[in-house]
Amino acid sequence: MPLRIDILTLFPEMFDGFLSTSIPKRAANKGLVSYHLHNPRAVTTDAHQSV
Repeated sequence: MPLRIDILTLFPEMFDGFLSTSIPKRAANKGLVSYHLHNPRAVTTDAHQSV
């Protein structure tokens, strides 16, 4: 079972580059770790997606 890393961030696009390079990418490709990005704005109910 791979290590699951959940990242809670308002800016998930900032992690795309980092997680797709070097050591994090190799670990994910080998199935040792899985990354899950969560944006709290995705579950807000107001028009401005305030958090």
